[in-house]
Amino acid sequence: MKKLRFTLFLSLCVILIQAQTTAYLKVADNGYFEKIEKVSSGGYITTGFDSNYKVQIIRWDNSFNITWKYVFNDTNIMTASPKIVEANDGNFYFLMGSHEHTASSWIVKFSQAGALLWQKIYYLTSGNMNSIALSKALPGDNGFLIGGGQNTASNYIIKCADDGSIQWQYQYLYPLSTGGMACYSIIADGSEYVVSSGYNTNSLLTMKISAAGNINSHSAYTYSAMQIIPSRIVKLNSSGGYAILGGYNNTNNNKTEFVAIYNAALNLQSFNELTVTYNQFILNDITAINNGRSLIVDGSIYDNSAFTIAMINLSNTGSVIWKKRAYGNTATTNKNVEFRGLTENGTTSVHVGEGLNEGRVIAVIDSNGNGLCNNDMAFNMTNVHPSLILQAQTLSVAMLNVTKSSVNYVYSNYASYNKQIYCGSLLAIDDNTGNQPLVSTIYPNPATDKLCIDLHQLKNLQNTSIFIYDMQGQLLLQQTITDTKSEISISSFAKGVYMIKLSNDMKSMVSKFVKE
Repeated sequence: MKKLRFTLFLSLCVILIQAQTTAYLKVADNGYFEKIEKVSSGGYITTGFDSNYKVQIIRWDNSFNITWKYVFNDTNIMTASPKIVEANDGNFYFLMGSHEHTASSWIVKFSQAGALLWQKIYYLTSGNMNSIALSKALPGDNGFLIGGGQNTASNYIIKCADDGSIQWQYQYLYPLSTGGMACYSIIADGSEYVVSSGYNTNSLLTMKISAAGNINSHSAYTYSAMQIIPSRIVKLNSSGGYAILGGYNNTNNNKTEFVAIYNAALNLQSFNELTVTYNQFILNDITAINNGRSLIVDGSIYDNSAFTIAMINLSNTGSVIWKKRAYGNTATTNKNVEFRGLTENGTTSVHVGEGLNEGRVIAVIDSNGNGLCNNDMAFNMTNVHPSLILQAQTLSVAMLNVTKSSVNYVYSNYASYNKQIYCGSLLAIDDNTGNQPLVSTIYPNPATDKLCIDLHQLKNLQNTSIFIYDMQGQLLLQQTITDTKSEISISSFAKGVYMIKLSNDMKSMVSKFVKE
């Protein structure tokens, strides 16, 4: 009789983990991370590329051990701007560009257990369609939205169901636009979607739309001094407002970026123009921490000798709380490093990027900016607050004619992995709490009629459940665990391989078993 053993790490309360966990580490010798998102059941999911520019999607636990991974190497795939989002049911949607149909938007759906459910492309029969934005649907809806904009499809949003079918597709047009319009970022907020867009090259267009795609409200601002490119919008829970990170289109010698802060009615409260004295300044991502009371942005600085990490903490009114700059931790003389993406984890933030001689790097940063191995470098930056001009025009809605089809791009499940912590620690646990690592046993494997679950070391079974999925991601069984030793009937299951997940409020672990 074979036994399937896996480790379920029970964490402390959120405050204790955040207080004890800061770290800077690499997880691979080459390649780079592009984005990271926190997963509701625990851990993270990242997108990025290996050294051959093949896109990778990797699911991690809280200690950054790989749970599952995919590497796509099809020649149709564009090597730019991958996005990923967790849907309301715990599955994932991945967005990237495809060369098919001149240019199209490629979506892959993964189950939370790591099964690839489908691949589809969305395209115009004439013209390009490269989507920039990806969002989960509103609560109660397991679908997703994509958005973008080019001359042939201006400022568009497409709403899709969980099977990838298109439910509605619109363009949102502004009468003062004299050039291209584009949707850059979408978030689901309550019963509405909030969209960060642009029109012309020096304008901000922010709007709220309903579940059906109708316009509920909007605001439009122009700034004649700079060519604005808004990149990402986040929610400020404590104030009900929003923050938008953006940059400028090659003006001011790439030394200036901005953070725009709005109230819940989409009125601009603070426009923060962040300027450095170095050769180049790039901010790639933004997140809100501490329930939206402050913002973290990250990216890089180039000072004519090396790229260094740049991190800034702003209050939700736009004042700079702290700023940090650091070089890499490789033993070589070339310590170029930069951050490309981040996500929040309560009062902490988790950052990903690349080091030229370090490969893919991850940093867990506390609310005071601690977590980098060497953050004592000078960081000269000004924060000025120019006034933008409010416009008063009405948005119009036009139909779009996008088609979808299924594809089957080539992939593998191999990804190099070589974790090395340069400084700090991950998930420090207080040994006096009874929350030490727990070994749980599920057997037999293979199984015929039943699975036995032994949680003999678990002291508190509250909110502990088991989930079983088929390899297409369909939930077949969900059962609450009320005893340290339980039996699960699988007699009605067909022969094959299944995913099993054990989960409580703080952590989950996924593995496989075989039904004979």
